[in-house]
Amino acid sequence: MSKSYLEECLFCKIETVRKEMITTGIREGLTSKNTIHLSQLLDQYVLQYQKLNFTNLKKNF
Repeated sequence: MSKSYLEECLFCKIETVRKEMITTGIREGLTSKNTIHLSQLLDQYVLQYQKLNFTNLKKNF
């Protein structure tokens, strides 16, 4: 099954924010406000991605 455009966009956002969070965590520390903000943003994108995949999985059954 190929990924939808929305799945691809979310995956790209997840990867971009993940890399930025790692860089920020190294530069500013894991407890900095910027790192925590990026971590929370990443959580939101991952949750959206999981919900989308779950919905698509339900459609196929």
